[in-house]
Amino acid sequence: MLGFLGFGRKKEKEVRVLICQHLESVRATVEQMKLSMDEYLAGDIKNAKENGFQAHLMEKVADAGRREIIEKLHKGAFLPVFREDLIRLVAQQDKIADKAESCCDFFLTQRPEIPADFVEQFKELMSASALTITPYVKAIENMFSDYAIVKTNIREVNSQEEKADMVEWHLTRDIFCKDIPLAQKLHLRRLISHVVRISDVIEDAADDLDILMVKYQI
Repeated sequence: MLGFLGFGRKKEKEVRVLICQHLESVRATVEQMKLSMDEYLAGDIKNAKENGFQAHLMEKVADAGRREIIEKLHKGAFLPVFREDLIRLVAQQDKIADKAESCCDFFLTQRPEIPADFVEQFKELMSASALTITPYVKAIENMFSDYAIVKTNIREVNSQEEKADMVEWHLTRDIFCKDIPLAQKLHLRRLISHVVRISDVIEDAADDLDILMVKYQI
């Protein structure tokens, strides 16, 4: 699969390695963001800030990786018909790190006050959203070799994103049913939106990968 696009050549192999390295930086950004939020929910602001800073650093690494991939593509890796779609996929993949960093920035700078009886639900939401990255990583690792595995992992991405949506729905309902100030409810709702945006963007990247696989499989 994809062999007709010139994948066997040295430049294409280098791009494949770079895409996997970029994705590792993206995954690490999500992981550091999750650690930061877990510590924030536990009241450990010092370590939350440290892991938030690490998420910021990893996002910068991911950004540099995206630019390096684009530079390689401009220098002739892959056939022209494939380059635009691959650049779009990598850009969408890079947005995952952007959203993880943005989530960190939100709760570390605005410090939303989370009632104790919602802490476990926020942990569940964060875990459900962050776990969406796992099957996406597996899909990318197999994008040049096994379409069946890619399809399976894309379905797992969709399933995990739906789990995050379900947790989001219940948490939002519970917050707006609680007797707390409306301003606090709205602030918590914004935090929820930042968290679930991560799984949403991962699903968007998986959709782009799915289209790319269908478009170029032989």
